[in-house]
Amino acid sequence: LTIGSFMADIILEAGGTLGFTFHVLFMFFNAFVIYQFFLNNKFYDQLGFSNEEPKTIFRGVLGVVFLAILLMSILLTFDVTGNTYEENVVQYNIWYSFLGILFIMATINGFLRSFNLVNNYGFKPTIRGLVFPLIGLILIIIRKLVEVY
Repeated sequence: LTIGSFMADIILEAGGTLGFTFHVLFMFFNAFVIYQFFLNNKFYDQLGFSNEEPKTIFRGVLGVVFLAILLMSILLTFDVTGNTYEENVVQYNIWYSFLGILFIMATINGFLRSFNLVNNYGFKPTIRGLVFPLIGLILIIIRKLVEVY
């Protein structure tokens, strides 16, 4: 087993070169979001939060969700289970279907909050709440469109 054949298998299981590329871009996007949540204190100021509660939520529940998504993407990429090709194709389809549903719901939520269609409890939303999940959704849609099995 050489590195070239190992990478060829990983790229093939990810849906081809473009599918693999967008899978890696999605992982970088998740890493960027995790960086914003845990390491960038200006992130909360730019969103307009003035107290510590949002930091607790973003660094707690939401941070853990994005860490889990990143970890699962990495594990899926390197096929740590040793499954067959057919099983990995199914795993990728289930994984991206789940992520698609998650980001569709987050985008709808961001849209509703950005245009004040639901109660924002006195908080003035920024466009960031809509853009973050929309970027993830676009990467997932492109990834699903370019996969080749």
